[in-house]
Amino acid sequence: MKTPSIPGLVLLGFSLLCPQFAGRWAAAAPLDAVGHWEGDITLPTTALGIRVDLSRSGESWQGTIDIPVQNLRGFKLDPVKVDGPAVAFAMPGIPGDPQFAGQLADNGSGITGQFSQGGGSFPFKLERKAPPAADLPTVGIPGKGLVGHWQGSLKPTPVIELRLALEITDASAEKPVGALISIDQGNARIPLTTLTERDGVVHLEAQSIGGAFDGKLNGDGSEIAGEWKQGGGSSVLVFKRLVKAMSINRPQDPIRPYPYAEEEVVVQNKAAGVTLAGTLTLPAGAGPFPAVVLITGSGPQDRDEALMGHRPFLVLADHLTRQGIAVLRCDDRGFGKSTGSFAKATDSDFVDDTLATVAYLRTRKEIDPRRIGLVGHSEGGIVAPKAAVKSPEVAFIVLLAGVGVPMEDLLLRQARDISLAVGMGEEAITKNAATQRELFQVLHAEKDPAKAENAVRKILREKAAAMTDEQRKALGISDAMLDGQAKVMLSPWFRDLISYDPRPTLRAVKCPVLAINGERDLQVASKENLPAIRDTLEAAGNRRVKTVELAGLNHLFQTCQTGAPAEYGQIEETFNPAALKLVSDWIRETTAR
Repeated sequence: MKTPSIPGLVLLGFSLLCPQFAGRWAAAAPLDAVGHWEGDITLPTTALGIRVDLSRSGESWQGTIDIPVQNLRGFKLDPVKVDGPAVAFAMPGIPGDPQFAGQLADNGSGITGQFSQGGGSFPFKLERKAPPAADLPTVGIPGKGLVGHWQGSLKPTPVIELRLALEITDASAEKPVGALISIDQGNARIPLTTLTERDGVVHLEAQSIGGAFDGKLNGDGSEIAGEWKQGGGSSVLVFKRLVKAMSINRPQDPIRPYPYAEEEVVVQNKAAGVTLAGTLTLPAGAGPFPAVVLITGSGPQDRDEALMGHRPFLVLADHLTRQGIAVLRCDDRGFGKSTGSFAKATDSDFVDDTLATVAYLRTRKEIDPRRIGLVGHSEGGIVAPKAAVKSPEVAFIVLLAGVGVPMEDLLLRQARDISLAVGMGEEAITKNAATQRELFQVLHAEKDPAKAENAVRKILREKAAAMTDEQRKALGISDAMLDGQAKVMLSPWFRDLISYDPRPTLRAVKCPVLAINGERDLQVASKENLPAIRDTLEAAGNRRVKTVELAGLNHLFQTCQTGAPAEYGQIEETFNPAALKLVSDWIRETTAR
């Protein structure tokens, strides 16, 4: 789904994101700074949102600030000073000493002023809003056993608080049925791999993120209090029982019964000894039908490409099948119900898996073997052209946020675009880019794994040592965290990916190509990648090429405000309808007999 996160050390700037605003006060606002405020800071490249709560006890003022884009919630402001209409507050312990100094409007409805940090100064504006409903339960609901819905929060660093939901549907099975849901990370769903409870002592593990929890169920079954451990660190975590699960509104998710056939299938990649589990959807009516294989982006993904509470491949498959196009989508190798090792795989392995799914479709009498294409998203847009070059059985390809420039260039641009969107300053961005280049140079030049590992770890340690204690504390930097970054960069997948230039492969693609990107995609910039894809294909003689930039859409093809990844889970739309129609119309036109 997503292009890989930047493995450099990104310094914590004052990163902010505009939230969706609640309704305004209908009644006249008091001439007082006490209350809940929402607004933004106007930076050169974006407007970044904040939420502030101010209160007073006698002559003493207190306050907290939320910064959604950094999962910062309830951060204590100190000092908070109010003198008549003058309102000022600061964020202690944050690099650059962020300060707000403003004036309360005559009617008490807003606060305007200047925000400063690290020598920069920018205007900010806050509006008084109705206080939101509490987002964490104050007490739990009594109950028996572990089955049910729970919610709590933990602080992985001193300045970040993450809300977690715990859903357990069966605690008696040999393999637990349940998941952790990271609410502030776009409702990311993390399956449980271990769950035990004996005499009120609870233990659970989530292997995919290397996390574990040990706690104690209280007497009335309303609360599990304990400790979360991950990456060498630990944090207090208390889960409180809820009456029902949190609701996540995803209006595009299809609802059964579907007006088409749906079948669970198994695809064999015999050469690799891998079994891919998937779902095949077949249109109503007589075939044989054109068909596509959906190829996920980077990281282990399920067949629906589930991310941040969204299932874009489920929505895409539903749309295409309703338009008369059969769709096969599979869990990545080593993930979901598929076998094999994802950790040891590279894009070459994913190409072979993709071609195994094409071969499977050619055995189905409902599918026209001459009209089978590939739809790849993000890194899947690297795999699809490789597969098309390797096999003439691929009739066409669709690149959703596909890559047209060398990966090193893409990652450097990605880091800069995302950093600007979340308010990071130029100095921090420049330092981060220098760190990335230094690390990439090692990965390119040093072929000996042991020497490469020593060099990478040395760079990471030096960059961390150059930070102040304040910066390391704010970022939660630890030996375990640096070790995790090193392992990602030294993996076969990343070392293969960082050296990849897609242009030689694109020159060899002879089948029709549709490439589309969102104009606000910060992970795969449309202004660089779409022209590169088009120009490379056409220069090699491929005239069946269509490229489209879609205004206002992000990397997931959602209608968005900023394009920042932190925004993905906050958006209800899963896949813009116009983008869906563009894809299906082009496939139908291309495969028309």
